[in-house]
Amino acid sequence: MPSFIGRQYTARRTASPSDHNLRGSAMTSKVSRRDFLEVCAAASALTLMGSAGEARAQAPAPKKGGTLRVGFYIEAATMDPHLSGSKIDRQIYHNIYEPLVTLDVKLGIRPGLAESWQQPDPRTLVFKLRRGVKFHDGTDFNAEAARFNVNRMKTEPKSVRKGEVANIDSVDVVDAYTIKVNLKKPDAALLATLTDRAGMMISPKVVQERGGELERNATGAGTGPFEFVEWVKDDHLLIKRHEAYWNKHGGPYLDRIRYRPIPDDTVKLQSLQAGEIDVIDYVQPRDVARVRADKSVAVVDVPSLAAFSYQLNHTRPPFNTKALRQAVAYGVDLDQIVKGVWLNVGVPANGPIPPTSWAYDRSIPPIKRDLARAKAKLAEGGRPGGFEFTMTTNNIPINVQEAEVIQAQLAEASITMKIKLVDSATLLSDGNSKNFEMISYQWSGRPDPDGNIYQFFKTTPGTSLNWSGISNPTIDAILDKTREVSNQVERKKLYAELTKLLQEELPMLYIVHPIEPKAFSLRVQGYEPIPDGMMRFKDVWLR
Repeated sequence: MPSFIGRQYTARRTASPSDHNLRGSAMTSKVSRRDFLEVCAAASALTLMGSAGEARAQAPAPKKGGTLRVGFYIEAATMDPHLSGSKIDRQIYHNIYEPLVTLDVKLGIRPGLAESWQQPDPRTLVFKLRRGVKFHDGTDFNAEAARFNVNRMKTEPKSVRKGEVANIDSVDVVDAYTIKVNLKKPDAALLATLTDRAGMMISPKVVQERGGELERNATGAGTGPFEFVEWVKDDHLLIKRHEAYWNKHGGPYLDRIRYRPIPDDTVKLQSLQAGEIDVIDYVQPRDVARVRADKSVAVVDVPSLAAFSYQLNHTRPPFNTKALRQAVAYGVDLDQIVKGVWLNVGVPANGPIPPTSWAYDRSIPPIKRDLARAKAKLAEGGRPGGFEFTMTTNNIPINVQEAEVIQAQLAEASITMKIKLVDSATLLSDGNSKNFEMISYQWSGRPDPDGNIYQFFKTTPGTSLNWSGISNPTIDAILDKTREVSNQVERKKLYAELTKLLQEELPMLYIVHPIEPKAFSLRVQGYEPIPDGMMRFKDVWLR
């Protein structure tokens, strides 16, 4: 089994609360939110699993060497964190690049390339940067480099980070290793935002000398434990241990990491079981019980920040009529979908905030199926006999299955739903251009609830993820207040109010907060899961 070195935890098949819900016939039982949170606790409070002293005595010493082979469901899109919109990109970035601040296993914010920070007033953040850190090209990471990166995210025409750093007015270089970040207004979510791509630092020299090439070739660009080697399209992406890595505590131990795109989930799983790869990023719900029964691999349930949903287009018929959006919501049975499609590898969603978040309000139930109310809403919306619309979704087996279940459910409410299957690129294009009526959206989640909410529902022009086109002054005001208020208790109340409003207005119909099972060869040691779902391999080694 993969051992969780550092917190001295070894994953065990019989100890996880999720095992009782996912084995054999138990696959049909319902996973409660309490079970979901227990899975989260098992994965994050790792010292609770057995005696730490015993684990230390049993854990072998890490050793250097070997190539870790990772199977992903799709290929990466770009090696430039400032231009990236793909989750798979992030999985690779967290081994090549480093953010100013990072996350611990409980989603607490910890030092990264910034060794400390202060907030002298609500509109100012002062970061003290680490000395002695170099990019892989040998140039220094310092205050000028940090300012360069923030400015690039704000001004680069193709930057996908613009919305994330929009509240940063300017960055001042105080001295060689200190920056002052000046905000347009208070922003309680900014530190959490900087734990991911918006905080990742790229070598200014690499950007200036070969910026266009960076999308396919990240040689020399990062500061992380591994450095880019090559990317052979549709075959593999290779990174290697950075021998001059600044952090001397623990790894990196691996010689290389080889990422391989394997779109077919069955082939990917067979490759793991045959020993051709060592890690798969996600075990499909239909395969979880079978993989758990295979003693040649280990499954780790990684609690997720994700929210899987559908955006409803408010700018055109039929969903510019609220009552018809509500009719669809009351016609859908979330419990049946989570049980029958997701096989309880997750819980029904009450909104954008997952049970892993401090802002989750368990007192707010998910929308319940009510055919009488659905038909009443049809009449209220001027369509007493029902109506027809098209759902756009990815041509992926579980998405197709979910769409077909929703189609059958809505038919019982006199609503006819057609299904349009597209590839991921077309899905993104249709969403960004609002060329849809209802469209699937699977968001991997962010450590602060702001990352699951603000950019989806804010009226601000250019907010790329507001595909629904919602523009609601009350929602806008609450969104702004969630950033201005720093007290977590007060923020949680605001997010509860917002969750209820979103259930009423329905810019998005939330379905499930999934758990993310990942599977490993028994050779893999030292993997420690963080609920953001990113696989950081700095301390991983092979036995």
